[in-house]
Amino acid sequence: MSDFAADGRPVTGRDMDNDLTDRLARHPAPLAAVDALIHDERGRVLLVDPVYKEGWDLPGGMLEDEEIVEGLRREVLEELGLHITVGRLLCVDNLPRRAHGRSLIAFVYAARTREPVTAAEWVLREDELRDAAFFPPQEALELLPPGLRRRVRAALDAERGAHTAHLLDGRSPVAEPPDHYATLPAPMAAATALITDEQGRVLVLKTSYKENLELPGGMVLADESPQQGAAREISEELGLDDVPVGRLLAVDSAPAGRRARALDVHVFSVGPLTSEQIQGIHFPDGEIVAAHWMPPKEAVDCLPERLGLRVVAALGALATGSIAQLTEGVPQIGSPAGVTAARRSELERQRVLSPADYLAVRPKALAAACVLFTDADGRVLVVQPTYLRGDGWLLPGGAVDSDLAETPRQAARREVREELGLEAEPVGRLLAVDWLTGPPHLAEVVHVYDGGTLSAEQIAAIRLPPHELAQWRLVEPQGLEGLLYERLVPRVLSCLDVRAAGAGAVELHNGWPVN
Repeated sequence: MSDFAADGRPVTGRDMDNDLTDRLARHPAPLAAVDALIHDERGRVLLVDPVYKEGWDLPGGMLEDEEIVEGLRREVLEELGLHITVGRLLCVDNLPRRAHGRSLIAFVYAARTREPVTAAEWVLREDELRDAAFFPPQEALELLPPGLRRRVRAALDAERGAHTAHLLDGRSPVAEPPDHYATLPAPMAAATALITDEQGRVLVLKTSYKENLELPGGMVLADESPQQGAAREISEELGLDDVPVGRLLAVDSAPAGRRARALDVHVFSVGPLTSEQIQGIHFPDGEIVAAHWMPPKEAVDCLPERLGLRVVAALGALATGSIAQLTEGVPQIGSPAGVTAARRSELERQRVLSPADYLAVRPKALAAACVLFTDADGRVLVVQPTYLRGDGWLLPGGAVDSDLAETPRQAARREVREELGLEAEPVGRLLAVDWLTGPPHLAEVVHVYDGGTLSAEQIAAIRLPPHELAQWRLVEPQGLEGLLYERLVPRVLSCLDVRAAGAGAVELHNGWPVN
């Protein structure tokens, strides 16, 4: 069915557009006003004193038939002779008809002058303004009329947050919890991935929108956690959807500066990536133009200084199983990772560390226990783990659960039961204590106990946990070289010597006896 005009002509799309334009031109509309929230370099707020009403006000005024931002620029230029850059919308206030005879919508925008200005540089429009001045925020609020005061306070709160305040006559309407929490002031959040490969190299990216190199990552969205944000960015930037985001290595906080909001950057461990995963890297969103694998020192040198500091701290946290607390890339007092030995010594001499900070910055050491078993022919029992790279073998044993108050001897007994299925006689005497060091990794102290000589029945009863150990073997001492992990060979040989001599426990460092 067709529509026809009064003269009988079919109604066209142009006729309908003209009709809508005419109707909108005659449609009653509320008044509209727009103001600027302008700060100087000291954070003070610019107010003006109008001649036509009592009390101070924000720069701005009533809108004409014009765009809101253009109207604000015009008003500030007319009133003060200032050219401004208009930022984001901070506040929308709906005033009822009873206040001014017509409904009024008042907008407040963040704005800044193109150059820092003083009172000597603005030109007041004398028929509109008596004065203009910058005031500290709290003093400025006290100078404003009550309704405007509420509006400006809401705009200042919005400026510190990420929201736009919506008001009814200067007051926030009752909001549901999701709306309330969405308007709370909060810092920006970003997520960065420290991606490594099996050679320990670090992945750095060349983007299409920055001159410097970058780490993978980006801003965290409002509906996701930093870890989820890191996973999304890895998918978008590198096309990797099957790479899990690991543990948190560092949090780097930057106070509000040129961004006008604080920023918290979360650095997560990702990898090591396999060669197959590396081959799958591509750049689906076009933001990334190249990816480079670099040794850690080279990556630190090539990245901007703050990113380089962030990588150093994150690598330290990765190696020591801890976390770094940073501000603009600099480790803070009490940061478990990132504080150098020299800096730690300085802080200790100055006695500025609280007990909690002292505990956090002191270097930690792991504890382990293992057991030396032989058979009647003097062969050594060794096991092959499934959880380590390569084909190396170990003595039966494992980590001491010191958080459960377990002692090294108790750990040795537990490991024998769990790994070999043996409920043997108590673990024998201590043969050696081996202090392992290899910065930047944590030191480890290993206690080696004498398990004695296994009987044929005990050997036949050995049962391995398949998820942890692949196989076991009895090996002649001279056959340990090339089978055990390299630094374990001198440890085992030293323990065999101590056992044969009936001597006391030997002190070892990285497997070798300490003179």
